[in-house]
Amino acid sequence: MIPSAVRGIVTTAALATALTLLPPSVAGAAAGGDIEKVDLLGVTVVSTKPHRVEPGDSWKTRLKLYTEKGKKYAGNGTSRCDTVRVTASKLVVQCTRVLRLKKGSLVLSDQVTHKGRATVTAKTAIVGGTGSYHSAYGQGTLTLAGPLLHFKLRVDE
Repeated sequence: MIPSAVRGIVTTAALATALTLLPPSVAGAAAGGDIEKVDLLGVTVVSTKPHRVEPGDSWKTRLKLYTEKGKKYAGNGTSRCDTVRVTASKLVVQCTRVLRLKKGSLVLSDQVTHKGRATVTAKTAIVGGTGSYHSAYGQGTLTLAGPLLHFKLRVDE
């Protein structure tokens, strides 16, 4: 008779092998991989960002969120950014963002490198949420262009 510990290892190995051999769409569904695309346009309403940013500065920003298609109101958001590094040519900030939508809230974390006033695109991580997004994770991109923020997120639940 096979000991229970060995049976558990054999079962786990067999399941892992089966998921590896399945086509990606079936393997994703078997692993519970529902992905929702969330594309939003954020418009800055209020920002406490100082005119001249120094190392150690932090600020908050309030946003109104709209759907990328149709430009319909989708909710609101806030950002809190902390200065990581300031040089003559660039500014590096670490930000935590909360997007409050009808289905729940998404929490994002990102590090953005600004070079002057140019438009910048950075990766952002989905680190949590509430409501329908209570077990959300994933990643996306964030594009900052003046007072506008474009969010293109792939939310995995």
